[in-house]
Amino acid sequence: PGSSPGPPLPEPGLVQNFSILAPLGSWGLGETYRARDTRAGRTVALRVAPHAAFSTPTDRDDFLRDARTAAELSHPNIATLFDVGEYPDGVYLAYEFASGAPLRQEMDGRSVNPRRALELAMQMADALTEAHARGMVHGDLRPDTVIVTRKGSAKILETGMSRWTRGGRLRFDAVSPSRSAAADPSVTAYLAPEQILDRSVDARTDVFALGVILYEMIAGRHPFGTAPSAGTQGLAAGGAPAPSLPTSTAPGLAAVVNRALAIDKGARHQSMALLAADLRRSAAALDAASGRPDPRQDPVLDAEPAGRGWWVGAAAAIGAALAWWMLR
Repeated sequence: PGSSPGPPLPEPGLVQNFSILAPLGSWGLGETYRARDTRAGRTVALRVAPHAAFSTPTDRDDFLRDARTAAELSHPNIATLFDVGEYPDGVYLAYEFASGAPLRQEMDGRSVNPRRALELAMQMADALTEAHARGMVHGDLRPDTVIVTRKGSAKILETGMSRWTRGGRLRFDAVSPSRSAAADPSVTAYLAPEQILDRSVDARTDVFALGVILYEMIAGRHPFGTAPSAGTQGLAAGGAPAPSLPTSTAPGLAAVVNRALAIDKGARHQSMALLAADLRRSAAALDAASGRPDPRQDPVLDAEPAGRGWWVGAAAAIGAALAWWMLR
């Protein structure tokens, strides 16, 4: 990322085949708008980046390459990147318009029902498993980069593009030796220890971030206390206390969260798929303990409708009589 993005587009405006409807706010390289794709006939979240946002043409080419790779992702819990392109003043990304509220708003500083927390975590884990299978690490997973849709599902934003977002720039500043900008705890509180120590990221980095989010949803607080940014950096230095979930948390679930939060990435789940499997086992255990039916079994389909047994028996008797009549 390079210099400041410059002024937003005039409204109403048109970027290629996208008609600007309303501003949605800034992102790492420019502005985001609610827009209408006049060609596809759908509403999108249109992100624009002027040429001045890139320090060099190489940066711009890298951005477009990353965006086109991200556009290949297709998962119901990832906000789809529909289109990537250029217009006379810069470049644009046309994302699925994920209608809903950030996960942070749903959490609102309080605990979420553990089963609900697990459901959202499983959706995120499944989505990131798909991204990791395509070689993409999110690197900036936090409650602000997850939308809870009006139907109650999780939608992860910026998958494959976090290098270029506001969060990506703040993360870079937070771990830079020069500390050119003040750290934003809403970003740095979700950094894995290795991101702080040497900026390295892999699938286990996302495992840690999801562990932090799941802990927060269950406990209603950050695992490293009231100063989560300092706590996370203390964790990287080996000086932060280990987090502890409320005693009411099911032991199996607590073990899964604690493993995801391991300081040593070698002690965490070694893939997001493994974490997803553990989350499913925890959800099944909670369902069994509460007497909740297995959602894979539809009681309506499994139950025999009233009168069905009589009808089947009568049909069998008639069939047998017809067969006797034809063979006599």
